[in-house]
Amino acid sequence: MMLLSLCSVLLLGLALGASGASNFPAELPRCHYGDTDCIINVSHRLIRQYARTGYAPAAFPQVEPFLVKRFDISDGRAGSLSLKLNFRDVNVEGLSGVKFDRAVGFGTNPASSKFEMYGSFPKIVLRGKYLADGRILILPIRGDGDADITLHNPKFSVKFKPATQSRNGRTYLSVDKLKVLVEPQKMNIKLTNLFNGDQALGNNLNQFLNENWSEVWSELQPSVHVAISDIMKNILATLFKRFAYEDLFLED
Repeated sequence: MMLLSLCSVLLLGLALGASGASNFPAELPRCHYGDTDCIINVSHRLIRQYARTGYAPAAFPQVEPFLVKRFDISDGRAGSLSLKLNFRDVNVEGLSGVKFDRAVGFGTNPASSKFEMYGSFPKIVLRGKYLADGRILILPIRGDGDADITLHNPKFSVKFKPATQSRNGRTYLSVDKLKVLVEPQKMNIKLTNLFNGDQALGNNLNQFLNENWSEVWSELQPSVHVAISDIMKNILATLFKRFAYEDLFLED
């Protein structure tokens, strides 16, 4: 579910240095290597300015709202919840409210530097179509309709380790390891047309999901984190193909 929120976060986390070096757009603000205060400030500025429009010259996509055509979440572990959720045409809103609290690393040598971002969002709202199949306790879950999911004050951390390659005296990165953690303080779920439109059963299931949101999130978050990581890797791959690492920062 959370896919897009973290996509934009790490994309900015790495492009945030937004240097005016040779290949990077000169009109964007820039930071020195390791200047994490500057990195955070530039991240906030880029999101506020370009969240609703994107900025193609810097490989920065539109993130408010952000459309995800499709993603799947599946959790089949033994326990009270076994659920498969297929989402399509999902609009994600709230990403422009991101607040970066801390950045770590972003040093001169990307092979040895850390790349970590920490922060939160006031609220992330996901609206789209869903298909559900599974069970809670002994109750089967079936549904195909509209999904409205709100994550309240989700905190996040993103840790990234690149692989490096030198070409023509420049350092180019590729995605080696990427770890995402997301933890909402509360989650509200509303799924329409559950149980073939049976209003009573649908209301009861929505109520159950919301009253037990913490357990639902606990069951689903491993699959969510994998889904987020996969999409972020694709976005970062686009960034890294276009720019060398040195292009993202001011020279010391």
